[in-house]
Amino acid sequence: MAAEVRLTAAFSTVPAGEAAEIERVITETAKQIGDEDGAFRSARLVFTESDERCALTAELDGVKREGVPLQLDIDQLEDAKTSAGARAQIKEALRLYFRKVAGK
Repeated sequence: MAAEVRLTAAFSTVPAGEAAEIERVITETAKQIGDEDGAFRSARLVFTESDERCALTAELDGVKREGVPLQLDIDQLEDAKTSAGARAQIKEALRLYFRKVAGK
């Protein structure tokens, strides 16, 4: 069963086209983690960007045990659109954060 990921995102300084690409990277990467690890069936993610500072919070299968948002680097997110290496770093950061959220 494929993981369902819902992302709510707010951007203040990133242009709309780039914002859509960053949303796609986050959503696709989260789905991959859910499918590969079986860590969750549904994820509700909230991503905010303000003055190039980025934070992500997650609720996995209705559970949110981690109150501290994951800080993400805007440049790394932009690089992840085209770079497999940058995407792998984002994926690993999300995977570790999801484990904290799930209490594992």
